[in-house]
Amino acid sequence: MSRKLAAGLVVLLIVLAGVGGFALSRLRSGDRLTVVLPDAIGIVEGTPVQLNGFDVGQVRGITARGDKAVLDLVVDRLPQPLRAGTTVTVEWRSLLGERYLQLRPGPEPNPVLPDGAMITAGSSQVVVEDLLQSLDPPTRAHLTSMVQQLNTAFDGTQPDFNRTLHAAGPSVAALGAVLNAVGSDGVAIKTVLANLRQVTATLAARRDGLSSTVLDLNRLTSTAAVHQQQLSDGLAQLPATLDSAKTALDKVPAATDATVPLLHDLRPAADRLPGVADNLKPVMRDLTPTLKMLRPTLEAADRLLDKTPDFLDEAIDLLPKLRTTVARAAPAVAFLRPYTPEVMGFVSNWGNLFSTYDSSGHFAHPVVVAGMSAFDSSPPVTIPGEEDKSNVLPGEIARQPWTDANGSAPR
Repeated sequence: MSRKLAAGLVVLLIVLAGVGGFALSRLRSGDRLTVVLPDAIGIVEGTPVQLNGFDVGQVRGITARGDKAVLDLVVDRLPQPLRAGTTVTVEWRSLLGERYLQLRPGPEPNPVLPDGAMITAGSSQVVVEDLLQSLDPPTRAHLTSMVQQLNTAFDGTQPDFNRTLHAAGPSVAALGAVLNAVGSDGVAIKTVLANLRQVTATLAARRDGLSSTVLDLNRLTSTAAVHQQQLSDGLAQLPATLDSAKTALDKVPAATDATVPLLHDLRPAADRLPGVADNLKPVMRDLTPTLKMLRPTLEAADRLLDKTPDFLDEAIDLLPKLRTTVARAAPAVAFLRPYTPEVMGFVSNWGNLFSTYDSSGHFAHPVVVAGMSAFDSSPPVTIPGEEDKSNVLPGEIARQPWTDANGSAPR
């Protein structure tokens, strides 16, 4: 009994799944709708039906009912069932391009539309004929005159105009493709515009920070423009600098290799430095008082060195003049040099003459009387090679005798 019950439940579930799937397919695919429009200009069988920019069906039939057009729609690619309140509008991809129907679903709480439901039309499409009929008689008369003038202007130039239109065909086709892409991507463009609006709103909210950033960027670019030439010159010199640095760094390994043996040779001396430092420590301790005593001397030397530059500056200015003076006095000194012994003898005799006076002006001149001696009684003897001359002219020894103005001998 339990097995039969289980088998019945399985069959019931299969049937319910089939019925549910059929009902769901009826709701989501193969739905038929009816739309009543004032006219069906530009709409043919096969005109696409779109929902949110995606094709969800097409027009299967067009019939006339009185002065209205009745459209039969098949929407078999709906993402979800349509609900009451759904409307349809006639849209076009461009002014003269293909028409299509745009579905606008009803709100979520409304009931689901049944198969074959009639939905209302939204805004009606605007055609050129309606636009012309809306013009008043004077405007239509002016428009007719303009058309006639255009006809007269183009009379005889139709082949050229046709060739121009033929040549412009690819451009018009490309423009149509662009407009078609814009019409197809309407939802995406709306999304981009919405995101752009959010971005601009965020930027407007942070206008002060953005303005400060722009000002800082302006200052930065101005400073960079001012220093552009310096930066260019620096970059131009950078390769040479890098080459010099590379050359110097290339020499570092060789210098390091040469330094390593030197450091090995200096290691014994460096090992002895602690002992030498220990020996120098008492010497440095004994030198401390001496260094303290040298402080006044160093201060005096510091003051002297402060004045030395001024003294050297004055000496530098004086030495050329002194050199010129000495150079000019050299002939006179050379002339007077032979008479130096006579001048010194005159000074000595003059001093001896007045040496007998004391500080009070008293005269005292002791006389020593000596008797005859062997030297006094001996006749004068002249050494061979010498000449005894009692009257010697001044400067005669240097062969520059000095005579008076008359050229006579001294008297």
